[in-house]
Amino acid sequence: MKGMFLYKTDYVFQNFFQKLVFMSCDYIQTTQCQESTKDPMEMFHSGHVVKICAPMVRYSKWAIAEGYGACLINKPELVQDMVKQVRSQVENPKFSVSIKIRIHDDLTRTVDLCRKAEATGVSWITVHGRNIEERHQPVHYDAIKIIKENLSIPVIANGDIKSLKEAENIQEITGTNGIMVARGLLANPAMFAGYKETPLKCIWDWVDIALEHGTPFMCFHHHLMYMMERITSKQEKKVFNALSSTTAVLDYLTDHYSM
Repeated sequence: MKGMFLYKTDYVFQNFFQKLVFMSCDYIQTTQCQESTKDPMEMFHSGHVVKICAPMVRYSKWAIAEGYGACLINKPELVQDMVKQVRSQVENPKFSVSIKIRIHDDLTRTVDLCRKAEATGVSWITVHGRNIEERHQPVHYDAIKIIKENLSIPVIANGDIKSLKEAENIQEITGTNGIMVARGLLANPAMFAGYKETPLKCIWDWVDIALEHGTPFMCFHHHLMYMMERITSKQEKKVFNALSSTTAVLDYLTDHYSM
């Protein structure tokens, strides 16, 4: 399979996620790794391993305090340096280096940042249509549209996309080259196949994949919690979310959701 994002990533909860351990399947020939960093040299070394997406969208307090994530949109020169460090590691012009950003209140600053990133060699840019302070406020899709109109490289729209219909509508509104979905796909990995909620087959497919590749329990369980959010009652969630072993999860699924 080609053109897929990193099949499975496990962050080690140490030093604010700075240590990244990932595993990839043999049948995936191309991987995209999203790396959270503020250090150009970390990007330099990552360029030896995988295609890179540097996210500037994370808004958690620790990330902002440590100089990671969304605050990097205010440091365009640093962003340029990180991109240059990765580009210096590869001769293949098709090697993908992208960034993911939030927007400024003054959109001209965001356009300027994107143009500088484009000039430095970024392959494509994903735009989450909220500013640093916004959490659950409506996404500014009009801002994404303006950014797209000012760039030559592909632009991807992101933010509060929870169904295939919404994805199609937002792509049409923004004129972007594609759509990136996070929480919507965690809750329903079959979303792009047109399903409104996670089908049981998808849940059991995840179980088979996770067991085959030795996925750590925390990751295995957490993904199932997301997938089952819309198809379980409040009481069922309380019981399932409290399970603490792979065996307990498998027993629960077999008893309640056997195909």
